[in-house]
Amino acid sequence: MAKKRAGWERMVYRGTAGTTAATLITPNVVDIGMSNPVEFVESTTRGGGTTLPKKTEQAVALSKVPGPIVMHYHDTDTHMAALLVAADAGTPLAIKIVRINGGSTEFDGDCYLEYDSPGGLKEGMQVTFTLHPTDDAGRDWS
Repeated sequence: MAKKRAGWERMVYRGTAGTTAATLITPNVVDIGMSNPVEFVESTTRGGGTTLPKKTEQAVALSKVPGPIVMHYHDTDTHMAALLVAADAGTPLAIKIVRINGGSTEFDGDCYLEYDSPGGLKEGMQVTFTLHPTDDAGRDWS
């Protein structure tokens, strides 16, 4: 019986920075997060002093943040190895995150990676990758 997928579930692809990621790495992925925060600055003006001013803010930066990506570590997982090598070397990778329901692309760009694990890497343990979008490889993220 086919697994029913929730609308928020995602697939993740990797590739060479500067190109569109095309290699699916979903098999050992436990979770793929996504956030789309906007940074604001306060732009309230003092006014005439007869009434309290209304607090207002203006958007100044879009900070679409892919990840984190949580994976189970397996010695034979080539995708895990590629992500770990890129993170250790400080080399960006192309990352593409696609929503399973409907196939909409939530993120497509290059990222630097950091990883965190609760100790030395052992079979089956969870490794969390934090992604940092960049345009260092000449590609604007979307």
